[in-house]
Amino acid sequence: MREEVKSRITNGWRSYWSLKEPMRDKKLHVNIKRKLFNICILPVFTYGCQSWTLTKEITNKLAIYQYAMERNMLSVKRSDKLRNCAIRYKTSTRDITLKVRKLKWRCTGHMIRGHGKWNKKGTRWYPREGKRKRGRPQKRWDDDIREVAGAMWNRVAPDRSEWKRLEEAFADGKQIFRKSPKNNFLVTYKKIFIFRFYI
Repeated sequence: MREEVKSRITNGWRSYWSLKEPMRDKKLHVNIKRKLFNICILPVFTYGCQSWTLTKEITNKLAIYQYAMERNMLSVKRSDKLRNCAIRYKTSTRDITLKVRKLKWRCTGHMIRGHGKWNKKGTRWYPREGKRKRGRPQKRWDDDIREVAGAMWNRVAPDRSEWKRLEEAFADGKQIFRKSPKNNFLVTYKKIFIFRFYI
């Protein structure tokens, strides 16, 4: 996964430097640069992102390189100590982490609503053989989806209106379903349902 993301970043920079003249031109309006970035560069970064397991390491790395490009677009140096939020306000480019999460969410819904697709069956398969390595379990592809749509997310996806409603929460990285480490509570933002299990 790291090699895939690294390859996307490398190709993204190649795409950016192929448009070096307009992107670095101080006389060219930033609106045109923004359109070039959103249309020509951002899709190169996000190609194949639907299959990624979105960890904080990956999303942070993508955000870092996007801000680096935006600083280059505005001819802003690190020594200028201009905040990232101020740079984003000037460029108004699409946030790459939001774009990646939305693409993954939409692709997941489309995949589940399809009939007889092999990748749909793959989401329900978990290997039972072998042993896990010691330490913290690795994040699975659908872990972030479960945090928003619940463990039975594949039953929620066929409902287009509900899936669309949950898209913004997923894009913002919110956890609608999460377990409290103290009491094994299932917490939601609007309502709190408490489940206690007695042995």
